Amino acid sequence: MMQRRGTPPSPKRTSGAGARGVADARDSGNRRIWILNHYATPPNRPGLTRHYDFGAQFVDRGHDVTIFASGFSHATLRDEAPTSGRRMAIEDAAGVRFVWLRTLAYTSNSPRRVLNMLDYARRMLQVQHRFPKPDVVVGSSVHYAAAFAAYLISRLRRATFVFEVRDLWPQTLIDAGALRQRGIPARLLRVLERFLCRKATAVVCVLPGAEAYFTAQGVPPEKIVYVPNAPPARPRGATVLAEETLALLGQLNALRERGVRMAGYTGAHGRANGIETLIDAAEALRRRGVDDLALVLIGAGPTKPACVELARARGLDNVLFADPVPRADIPAVLDVLDVTICTLRPSLVHQYGISMNKIFSYLSSGRPALFVGVAANPIQAAGAGLSVPPDDPERVADALVQLASLSPGECRELGERGQRYVREHHDIERLAERFLSAVVPAT
Repeated sequence: MMQRRGTPPSPKRTSGAGARGVADARDSGNRRIWILNHYATPPNRPGLTRHYDFGAQFVDRGHDVTIFASGFSHATLRDEAPTSGRRMAIEDAAGVRFVWLRTLAYTSNSPRRVLNMLDYARRMLQVQHRFPKPDVVVGSSVHYAAAFAAYLISRLRRATFVFEVRDLWPQTLIDAGALRQRGIPARLLRVLERFLCRKATAVVCVLPGAEAYFTAQGVPPEKIVYVPNAPPARPRGATVLAEETLALLGQLNALRERGVRMAGYTGAHGRANGIETLIDAAEALRRRGVDDLALVLIGAGPTKPACVELARARGLDNVLFADPVPRADIPAVLDVLDVTICTLRPSLVHQYGISMNKIFSYLSSGRPALFVGVAANPIQAAGAGLSVPPDDPERVADALVQLASLSPGECRELGERGQRYVREHHDIERLAERFLSAVVPAT
């Protein structure tokens, strides 16, 4: 059941002035856990909800959880949090406390984004004293300024430090051509990475093969805890959708009424995602006369304007671009699609595996999935769809036609495989217990 709302319901807010009083009470034996994740978000906004999802599980187990995030969203490249010129703002998202820090805005992966990262760390160090002493401070990448700030705070507040690595910097940047292997920035990041691993009580990683990466750098295997991403538990009861989501669903339902099948991608539009290959595949479909299959590309990022212009210049009316929708609304969008797509350009770090949030949402949706890339991936492991090489739009087009043409029974079989894989390997409650094993015993 879907309900319309005029404005998305926001978590309860408190002012920055009352920060010291928000987390004073807790039961004996439970822990006060701080998570520093620059890009964290609650489900009523676009973005990654990993730490909200785990935080909600921690709260259910009696712990007190505060997530410190930037009010400027990398998913939308605009301010999404209610800082309104203040240094910080506080929201309660179903028991998970979010502290939003006002940080420098940016529009692309430019030096200004690096300043945004440093600004986050600076703001964090400025405001941390306003809150009651934590027992555990989790510093989460992707960038290590957040993790280093978490380490400094753990020393200042005499708390346990846990290092979570969600992207293997600097190796990812080297593979993308953003840094030179032997350049000074890459060397400094490697030194910082090893320092944080050495100082952490536990190193949490999301990639299945990351243990090999870290043990090669001298990290003891018993210190490494593998906690991959997982789809959030679906909310109970009626789903209340944002206005922008309802508008998008209106467009998609109109296409379906015209007999158009839809293959959809949700997430970032960046260099690493290779959205251009999907546009090339859409052009291949048009050349073949496949006029009842459309690509729906939902998200934002630095390459999106160029992708929109590329599709417009080619006159591709079988590509629909849409802005990001709140994370909580993604399941409703996936329910309308016939095929889901994950695309990823090759990178050497993929030898350690991949754990993209969108893949697990796709698998749990029960829809056939297409992976465009060279890495071993959960779609392939689950047997829930097809995998094709990147930068080969003809093969992508072949795979899209094949998946969109499956019978209802075949679709159901692939969907059930994906859902079973998620239940067995990416159940949020079991992974939360594993995450806590890195956090609570360490205190």
